[in-house]
Amino acid sequence: MLENLLAKYGVLTPLRHEEEAAFRSFAVTKRGYAAGATIVAGEYDDPDYLYVVEEGRLFASSDLPSGDRAITRLYFAGDIVGTANIPFERATQTITVQSAAVVYAFPRDNLIEVFTRLPRVAAIFYTFAALENAILNDRLVSVGRMRGKARLASLILEIAARRNLTRSEPASAFPLGLTQSQIGDAIGLTEVQVNRLFRTLCDDGSIAHGGGNVEILNWDRLCEIGHFHDRYDDLDLDWFDHKL
Repeated sequence: MLENLLAKYGVLTPLRHEEEAAFRSFAVTKRGYAAGATIVAGEYDDPDYLYVVEEGRLFASSDLPSGDRAITRLYFAGDIVGTANIPFERATQTITVQSAAVVYAFPRDNLIEVFTRLPRVAAIFYTFAALENAILNDRLVSVGRMRGKARLASLILEIAARRNLTRSEPASAFPLGLTQSQIGDAIGLTEVQVNRLFRTLCDDGSIAHGGGNVEILNWDRLCEIGHFHDRYDDLDLDWFDHKL
């Protein structure tokens, strides 16, 4: 259980036996969800549980008064879902299942005992939470200050970086795991604009795209277009690894 989570956290630092056991202790209740299911309804549900994604894809979103939706976070196998809700009385985001998923639910109260007993677990947990915030900040900058082509290129590279985190050999071809409408919700564009921008990136030789899959043909070019920074490459782990 939780092999994806352990592989992801093991990228930071080799996990000690007691730390691996602590992470495995999060596998309290196993649940399966069909695509389209809502796990947490923002502003309605108590955020008493967090979820470790074992299989499938999920995303976090917020509904706008206009009826539009903004997708703010993407969740892959090995991710912990719901960290943004921990301090609040009500959930701040809606969590939706994009593709059929298996998750492990555990009470947020469980974090207190683990963090107190094993400070390195708290440090690892915090590092990934901060990493998620940095990635979200990059997307906000992209949506607020970049043209549509750059936004789409940056999102494609974000998904690639997340998928390749625990792979020994980076994959250049992969399913995006989002519809074009959902991609639009993530980068502030319409479905029609997203479709046109995919054609533009294909025409200039940066990617190949079809059937929900994408292949990155020119990484350097796509990074240049998207002004992309791979935050996983920027990690400095000395601040906790030599102290705890």
